[in-house]
Amino acid sequence: MTQKYRIVFSILLSVCGLFAFQLGFFTVITRRFGIDAAEVERFYTSTVILHIALAVFLLAMRSQFYLVPSTHKLVHVNVANLLTMYRLSSTPTILYLLILTQDYPLVAVMLIFTCVAFLTDLLDGLISRRTGQITRIGQYLDSMSDYAILIVVSIAFMHYGLISEWFLGFILARLIVYALGLVALLVYQGYLKPESSRFGKIAIFSAMTLYAVSILQLFQRFRHVVQMVTTALEYTVAGILVISLLEKLYILRLDFQNARRRKALGRLR
Repeated sequence: MTQKYRIVFSILLSVCGLFAFQLGFFTVITRRFGIDAAEVERFYTSTVILHIALAVFLLAMRSQFYLVPSTHKLVHVNVANLLTMYRLSSTPTILYLLILTQDYPLVAVMLIFTCVAFLTDLLDGLISRRTGQITRIGQYLDSMSDYAILIVVSIAFMHYGLISEWFLGFILARLIVYALGLVALLVYQGYLKPESSRFGKIAIFSAMTLYAVSILQLFQRFRHVVQMVTTALEYTVAGILVISLLEKLYILRLDFQNARRRKALGRLR
């Protein structure tokens, strides 16, 4: 099997494995707690759509499965990439577990599952750096998974009163402003090279920590105390998000300057 087809096979195997895990996990939960068949059907539909979209994206981007900065091509999905894909794969499961906690005793299950998904945000970067397996596709996937899970979870948490409306607006505004900057850079230079930043990772981790803590509000005995802690954390995380956005805008400014220099040099040649 050639290198090209080995990575294709690895992508399909990885996505199918993640799909089977999410499906199997949710099926066990539905049978254990007697969840309504209509909810199960909606979960299956959304999970199928997400994993098909993930497979199509990864196959289209298979040329990006290489190490940076060496550009050495991968022949299989590495562990760090698989962890990041798991975080993306878990988005519908987290959402549906949260929805179902209103009618079923699933708070503990949701808390554990969500915390595991959030922890992969630390583990994938740690593993890729320690093993020298930082990949270009991993940089794309990391940004996608962070934004996807934050947007979905933020909206769901606000709907169920676990975070404040102002905080949802704040985090969405931060994501939109940075996304517009990336689109502008893409239009200007014709490509993007996604890179993690120090405060960017701190901001994502702090937001995920806030959400993990806020889930404890679903336990009635802790609700009052957790609400006070969550309120304080919201202001703390908001401050970190501001610093992170300023860092991102500074990096974008440097990227625009570098792109302008390259264009100027191109005209001189």
